[in-house]
Amino acid sequence: MKIVIVGGGKLGEAFSRLLTKERHDVVLIENKEALAEELADRLDALVLYGDGSDRRLLKDANIESADAVVAITGDDKTNLAVCEIAKDSKVANIIARINQQDSERAFARLGVTALVDATATALLAFKKLVEKPGKQLVNFVAGGKGEIFEIMVRKESKFSGRTVSETAKDFTIACIYRDDKIIVPKPETKIREGDVLTICAPLEEVKKIEAML
Repeated sequence: MKIVIVGGGKLGEAFSRLLTKERHDVVLIENKEALAEELADRLDALVLYGDGSDRRLLKDANIESADAVVAITGDDKTNLAVCEIAKDSKVANIIARINQQDSERAFARLGVTALVDATATALLAFKKLVEKPGKQLVNFVAGGKGEIFEIMVRKESKFSGRTVSETAKDFTIACIYRDDKIIVPKPETKIREGDVLTICAPLEEVKKIEAML
């Protein structure tokens, strides 16, 4: 694949190196001249110096023929501008890093393929390390106002032996993994010891759910 990456910081460099090792055709754009020269020496990729939100520079990078464009700078305005140009250029796969959660709506309105929330990703990694045993955080949702996580039902759990409607009053049990099968629960579905529940809950309900483990 041909991939255009805008942003040559540590993340952009590491991602470029990963992709070139897999023999993808990578063009990396960096707006700091000295860094761009260093990256050109270190990477097996075409490195261009300049403003990644400049339409002429992106045209030089042959954005029209790119299979994917990744805007990975630390500035949301720059990333959004890159995505707009990629959209205009009919790029099929547009991926952006967002650094402020309140930027998400602007990117969503534009219709980018995928967003990587740098702050949420870091929070997710740290929070996983301090999670209550038996609870596995999957992701944050709704701009960090909710969590999706998995729990395994133990014999002593307050979930065990009760129905979905009896337990999930202020949160949602999205699915139950039981005996190598996924069950879409109904209100009358009884929860068993050994079930793995995938739960979506507002942040303020998470501690109450943890107390039921």
